[in-house]
This record gives sequence, C-alpha cells and structure tokens, in this order.
Amino acid sequence: MNIQPSILFPQILHCLSVFAAFIIPAVLLIIPIRFLTRIPPYVFRKLLHGIAFTCVTLMILSAKSWAAAALTSVLIAVAIYPLLSAFENAPWYEKLFVQKSVGETKKSLLLLFFMFAVLISVSWGLFGKPAFAAAAVLMWGTGDAAAALVGIPYGRHKVHSRFTDGKKSWEGSLSMLAVSFVSGLIVLSAAEKLPLPQAALFAGLGALSGTATELFSPSEYDTVTVPAVIAAVLLLLEHR
Repeated sequence: MNIQPSILFPQILHCLSVFAAFIIPAVLLIIPIRFLTRIPPYVFRKLLHGIAFTCVTLMILSAKSWAAAALTSVLIAVAIYPLLSAFENAPWYEKLFVQKSVGETKKSLLLLFFMFAVLISVSWGLFGKPAFAAAAVLMWGTGDAAAALVGIPYGRHKVHSRFTDGKKSWEGSLSMLAVSFVSGLIVLSAAEKLPLPQAALFAGLGALSGTATELFSPSEYDTVTVPAVIAAVLLLLEHR
C-alpha cells in the first residue's frame, strides 16, 4: 500500500463523510416506518440492506483511492460491532433489526464490511476497476432485496433441487436476475463508461452468475459468495 498517511487520512475522512451523508438520513427516515407502521419484518430488513449496499456503492465510486475505500469499510466494521453489542439487549433492538438468530445482525454486518474491503482491494487495488467492485455490491444488494420482496409473498414455484434449501422460488430468482441486471447496467455504463452493448453483456452475465450463486449458496454464506462471484465474472470478461 504505497500511499502516504498524510494523503490517506483525508481520503478516509472523505469516504466516511460520503457514507454518513447518505446512510444517516436514510436510516432516520425509515426507523419511524418500522415502529409506526405494520410493515412486514422481511420488507423492513431488505430496506435496511438496500440502504447499506447503496451507500457503500456511492462511497466506492466517490473514493479517491482503493486503500481509502477498503480501510473505510474495515473501520466501519470495527466501529459497528461493539456499538451493536452495547445495545443488543435493549427492548427496541430486536424489533428494529429483525434478526434471524441472536447476534445475527452484528455478525453479518462485520462479515459484510470486511467482504467489501476484500472486494475493493481485489477489483480496484489489483485490477484497477473500482466500478466493478461498486457494480458487484449494488447488483447483490438490490438483487437480494428483489428476490425476497417478490419471492416471499409471490413465490409459488419453488426451486426443487438437492443443492437448494427448498425455500427459494423461480419468481424470486427471476426478480433478482432482472434487478441485478439493471443495477449492473447503470453502474457499468455510467461509472465504468462501457459502451451500452458491452455493459449489457457484462451486467447480464454478472447478474446470471450472481443469481445462480445465490440460488445454490447457503443463506449464511451468500453475503460473501454472490458479490465475489459477480466481481470475478466481470473481471474475467474484462481480461478475457
């Protein structure tokens, strides 16, 4: 990491300010929705996911260097874990975060932000493609949300395979494919400046690979496997 601390420190502050500028008002806006409405828990959970992934995407695209973006992700992970640990016994905590199991929120966020750091380090640090890291993050975040928001209430046709958990549906998977494709197309054409046909090809193959990975990955691991596979596919297409 050949970057002077005097340069890196303000770059990290910039990343943190961008992340905070988007996530703080977004979270403050949706918290009343959780406590004052009857929004289904899984819908609110996916709203939180969508906000987190979108804010990280914007942070990556606005970062001055890969080191600043990666270290910012690590710092956020290190800060979030003890903060959530301090409040996890509060009566409002469980209602707000809609956990699948005790301690799931802080563990998943820790894993998530460390995954972001690795993704940025590889896609941007090694291959010089920050938009590929951003695309993989946003394609996974929006696609996963779409899969749940459509698949849970409307998923009538389950994917029956010994490699799946029997809960995922074709409706949810097709929704993930479509939304991931659109997200990837936007980032790759706008940030990476790929020609539209090339951006569509990359987004389509990335979305297809991500959807397949999500379908066959255990739910506790898809936070890592899906964006990693999407980024790998984009990098392979670029260097084919």
